[in-house]
Amino acid sequence: MDPQTGSILVHIFDGTRRPLPDAVKWFARIHDARPPDNWQITNVDSHGPATLVKGLTYFDNFYDNYTVIVNADGYEQTGWMPVPLSRARPTPVNLMLIPKDSHLNFSSANWKTLNSVRPRFAEILSAGINDAPTRYTNLMEHNEGLVLGCLLNLLTAMSQIVLPSEKSPLDYYWQPIWDDPQFQMAQDRFFAYVDKSLVADVVKAAKMGAFVEEKNPGALHPGATLSYKQIQFEVTNVQLTFHQGNTKTVPGPNGPVDCVVIEPDIDYYKDLLAHFFLEVLPNKFTGGLTDPRAVYVLRWMASQQAGGDFNPLYTMTI
Repeated sequence: MDPQTGSILVHIFDGTRRPLPDAVKWFARIHDARPPDNWQITNVDSHGPATLVKGLTYFDNFYDNYTVIVNADGYEQTGWMPVPLSRARPTPVNLMLIPKDSHLNFSSANWKTLNSVRPRFAEILSAGINDAPTRYTNLMEHNEGLVLGCLLNLLTAMSQIVLPSEKSPLDYYWQPIWDDPQFQMAQDRFFAYVDKSLVADVVKAAKMGAFVEEKNPGALHPGATLSYKQIQFEVTNVQLTFHQGNTKTVPGPNGPVDCVVIEPDIDYYKDLLAHFFLEVLPNKFTGGLTDPRAVYVLRWMASQQAGGDFNPLYTMTI
């Protein structure tokens, strides 16, 4: 008797978040979750935006958490795990292939567009300063745009978090810190004064299982007193770190706001999946500081697998 089988529907998108052009050829390597010596490996040659891979063994246990790795000439390798196989229907997996030597493209993320389609982002970035458009535009050119990419990644990701208060973190008052050498913007994090009421909301979210506390946060975040990491996704979860020793009362739109310093950043991986994603992502995205280009790819794929979307406005193109 033929073994029970399932199928995976592989969707491929490029760095603009659009379906891969039909002319692009790609190769996929797909295997089950057994130990490597026992893998059933399926090799697929295809092209364009979608292919249905049939005849994959269905085990009816955790072996059904398949891995899909895709390569294409001129593109960085991509992949995803786990892809849970089902007998009932094809399991979709949405992957992003970005061109080699691609760069951050902010043509759809200029200051005018930001004000139009993400007015809360523009409002936050304007708080406490009077030259936000100039500072924002300058970030496009600074360090290959990586600091601006980080800002847009974090603002987009935080806007999609729903806290117990039914607010997102961005619904609180924020005033980014631009010029303090102690709290410098970087390609992997930024700092801001935020309404201290956010702290209690995040702590409550952790008690409800949406975040986990990072103990001894000062070891990795000097001066930090509290730190909580989102656990919604397999990769690229937001971490909110608070420096409660640094406070300030700022003039908000509705009167003075008591604030503490917040340090948002995004970690690539959960520990159990780190080895896989470190192997799949190109080396230039995995060394040193967290790279917003890798966050862009991983967070988009993670959001797609969870039935959502991640659109930080910029794209990745040659």
